[in-house]
Amino acid sequence: MSNVTSSLELRRKPTQERARATFDLILNATAELLEETGFDGFNTNLLSARAGVGVRAIYRYFPNKHALVIELARRMAERWRAELGSGVAFADPDSDWRRLWCSYLDRFVRSVHSTTGGVAVLQAMRSHPQLRTVDDVANAVYVADVADALGRRCPHMGKNETKIVATALLTTTVAIIDATLDERPTNAKKLLGALKTMHLAYLEEWLDLK
Repeated sequence: MSNVTSSLELRRKPTQERARATFDLILNATAELLEETGFDGFNTNLLSARAGVGVRAIYRYFPNKHALVIELARRMAERWRAELGSGVAFADPDSDWRRLWCSYLDRFVRSVHSTTGGVAVLQAMRSHPQLRTVDDVANAVYVADVADALGRRCPHMGKNETKIVATALLTTTVAIIDATLDERPTNAKKLLGALKTMHLAYLEEWLDLK
């Protein structure tokens, strides 16, 4: 990513099988610790003890804990995007877009909460300016996916319109999901319900146009 400074980038990527296993072990332990301690309580000494590898082995790949969280967030974003699908079904003009969009939101929330460290990573990415920059790049990919699906479903929409609508959907989704992370389950469910209501009303203007 061109807008990520070198201090946040990997020092190297593992190439051999044993090195890849160590790399994955470090990231898996990072996810576990973030879930227990949060970003502010997380450090490489705790990680070394949890993963059973030396601190030097960690620094061989990661310059600091920010880089660890960024790499973990990249992996999670790829997994969540794959679980959400490419938007092919949503792009079909004969499909039930209301059901599909609500399902899209539900699946994303389930993916985050079912991933070890998923909530903690989102909280870290939103709260720390250095990490927020990387989060913005990941969100831009989601915007592009939604804009592409809208464009295929609604040929009457221009590229600028699809991007604006997709950006509005993604921005409000991020804001509401952020708000749910520290809420009780009942309140989180109500917030997600409010998000769906807003999105469906907003999308009607475009998707119900004959």
